[in-house]
Amino acid sequence: MLDAARLISIRKRLNLVQEQMARLLGVSYVSVNRWEGGHSAPGGPTLDLYLALDRAISGGISPEAILRASNDERGAFLYALFRMAYARTKGKTR
Repeated sequence: MLDAARLISIRKRLNLVQEQMARLLGVSYVSVNRWEGGHSAPGGPTLDLYLALDRAISGGISPEAILRASNDERGAFLYALFRMAYARTKGKTR
């Protein structure tokens, strides 16, 4: 499970404010605010997105590459994000 501090860290590593993070995740600003305030926690697909974002960044994918991918159609973005986070490659794409 991701605690509030880790959720904030993921958002800040992407250099996003809560409103932008909400758009990236496809949720409301209120949800992001509540999660980061420790009042509730993301679940299901949203938790999977947070985990993929964290893994992609920790794996060396630049926040800029993630944000560029987020400008694509939603399905293409999700495919690109999970590929960045979980694909096994010989070299890291930045």
